[in-house]
Amino acid sequence: MLQQNVAEKSHHRLAFLDSLSASHADRKEHERILSFLSEDYSATMKIAANLSSHSKWIPYPFLLNRLKNVADGVRAEAELIRGAIARLGGTVPQATAENREDVGFRQSIKRLVGDMEAHSSRSEIILHQKNSIRDASVAMLLGSVASEMLKQREELLEIVMRLS
Repeated sequence: MLQQNVAEKSHHRLAFLDSLSASHADRKEHERILSFLSEDYSATMKIAANLSSHSKWIPYPFLLNRLKNVADGVRAEAELIRGAIARLGGTVPQATAENREDVGFRQSIKRLVGDMEAHSSRSEIILHQKNSIRDASVAMLLGSVASEMLKQREELLEIVMRLS
């Protein structure tokens, strides 16, 4: 009888410790998700601002409109991420843009290529994050964002090719 009480108390302690451990793991996962989303939001807003900055030098209205549409799309994806941060109770980071000086046409194309590469890199990071997150709604959001970014990458590539 005494041995049974000791076993029950031990079982209750282990169950309590397991619940603390699970709660701790959930908190860590929540913090990790918020960290990913904050990083994604900041980087995506920076890319959108950088893409918008190219409107000063693109001489062809049809390419300018296409680039503006891509920048608006990137900004819309960032807003979806921002909404997820707010829903999860996180603090939305301040978005900062690069301060860019005017340069020549060739340098501007090089910057656009760099921004396209940053966009492509961010979409790959988001896909990797999607695959490492257990929260189904956040994973679905990141999958949607990454899918849109793949479409935008194709559009950016075509714009760069036409300008080169």
